[in-house]
Amino acid sequence: MFRTVSPLANFIFRSNTLLYHYRNLANLTSPKSIQDTNQSSSIKENNEWLWEYLRHRQSYQSLNNEQKRQVILLEIQTLRESGERVPDNVPEEYWPELVSSPLLNNRKSIYNYLFVREVSKRKRIAEKAAVQERRIKNAERHVELAEAGLPLSNYPGYHSMFRQISGGHTERYLRDNKLIVQARLNEHVLVDCGYEVDHARSKYTSKLVDQIEFFFANIHAYHSPSFVTLCNFATDGQLQQEFSRRQSQKRSINCFQTTEANYLDLVDKENLIYLSPHSPYEMSEYNHNAVYIIGAIIDTGLGGRPISLAKAKRDNIKHQRLPLERYLKFGSNANRSLSLDKIYNILMALKHGHSWADAFQAIPDRKVAERFKQPRLGRNESERWGKWAGIRKDSV
Repeated sequence: MFRTVSPLANFIFRSNTLLYHYRNLANLTSPKSIQDTNQSSSIKENNEWLWEYLRHRQSYQSLNNEQKRQVILLEIQTLRESGERVPDNVPEEYWPELVSSPLLNNRKSIYNYLFVREVSKRKRIAEKAAVQERRIKNAERHVELAEAGLPLSNYPGYHSMFRQISGGHTERYLRDNKLIVQARLNEHVLVDCGYEVDHARSKYTSKLVDQIEFFFANIHAYHSPSFVTLCNFATDGQLQQEFSRRQSQKRSINCFQTTEANYLDLVDKENLIYLSPHSPYEMSEYNHNAVYIIGAIIDTGLGGRPISLAKAKRDNIKHQRLPLERYLKFGSNANRSLSLDKIYNILMALKHGHSWADAFQAIPDRKVAERFKQPRLGRNESERWGKWAGIRKDSV
């Protein structure tokens, strides 16, 4: 019985196999199948450059602009899936800079900047919505107070004898009064904006303006803060455009002076001191008769070149650096460059009689591994530093 069933089973199996291959052959030879095959092959040929690029057989510079845009979109999608900070949309004005950046780290820094910009924009929109909602509620409250015959006020305790004073207006009034007095006494700190054309990229302009406005965040902590003057300021430059944009949005701080004049035309050369981190001369004390210059440059793409030192030598003026290494031990991966507002706060603390250790409290803890209350001195240096560190000559 098994012998008779086995040939029959083999015949049925072979018949089904032939029918399966016949159907596949019919599908492959159909017009629709031929069209799909041609489309897939054309897509494969069109994306062949992408496979070559991903396999590191083709460099980024060898791609055309359209291919670079596709690579950037693929990068953004991949970085977003891995949890990196990338924007949802790339503005059209930033595409040329992205396409011309051959290194992935440079493009990632632009992605991070655009991401922060989008978050700030969403935050401002939410704040405007909250203000609009508060105004609508105040208008409804005014109607209720008018119907009740009560005085109109946005302040719930209208029966109180105290008047509501806006914190922003009061702070601005006190700040301006402090700075106006110092401007009349010619106590200035100069910010050199002459690096804008040659050594500043557009994405760093907003950060630079932020740091200039942060000068006045803790101005109330000082009795006589120095007036800030932006010299070598281009009236048609990127900084002016950023200040104008913020002023149109009513979120700018205008308690400083801008001028196109050079610092050599404003102050006597003998009284100028240019602060540069590359200067071989260390600053030991604050000179109340000097006018300090801070270079307005934060572009990290310069690679630590001594640009400010070269400019001070070219103009034949004195230059100094802050004694950071004597009071601070930086972390192994910490960036030792300081923002402009941190340098201004350090100068103001020294001007008001604080020690170096107290003045360097303005430097954030994330950069510092260890702080020293007394300076780390070498031989025969106690006489020079004893006045500010409280060290006698016989202590070394």
